[in-house]
Formats: sequence, structure tokens, C-alpha cells
Amino acid sequence: ADLSAAVQNALQTLLPQIRAEIREEFRTSSRPSDAGGNPPPVTIHTWLERFNKQKPHS
Repeated sequence: ADLSAAVQNALQTLLPQIRAEIREEFRTSSRPSDAGGNPPPVTIHTWLERFNKQKPHS
């Protein structure tokens, strides 16, 4: 099987979900916290790490 084609197909499938999750992350993390303890901003690296952990290992 052509790996790049498989990756391309997976991306096409996952992108809408990824975009939605990223939007949700920014929406929730950019909200000012009146508790005073702001969580560190979510970076793309943090998000990619999280995404890689969720990926099923084949």
C-alpha cells in the first residue's frame, strides 16, 4: 500500500475533527480565569503530543 496515499486519506478524514478540537482548545484556554491560576497556553507541540498518544499503534 502507498503510505503517502494512506496518510493523505487519514488526514482528509481527521482534519475536520482536528480543526474542531483545536478551535475548542483555543476557545476554552483563551477564556480569562478568575481563579488566578491560568493553565499554560496550549501550543501546537502540546497538541501534537496529545494527538500522537491517542493514535492507535498499528
